[in-house]
Amino acid sequence: MIVELRDIEIFLTLAEELHFSRTAERLHITQARVSQAIKKQERSIGAALFERSSRQVRLTPLGEQLHRDLSAGYR
Repeated sequence: MIVELRDIEIFLTLAEELHFSRTAERLHITQARVSQAIKKQERSIGAALFERSSRQVRLTPLGEQLHRDLSAGYR
């Protein structure tokens, strides 16, 4: 699996913000790009990284683990 650095940045920022619009604003990209990157990552992994509702975005347990693993290496 090849993951682009930008997709890692999108994942880590969304994991911090827990909000698609704020993530897009912070990274100066469209909200659609955020959504596409996360869907691509979830398809590649074969599991959800975020739980989404109309009011809330939360990391799944797998998403929490990936966030911990990527954060350490990214910094």
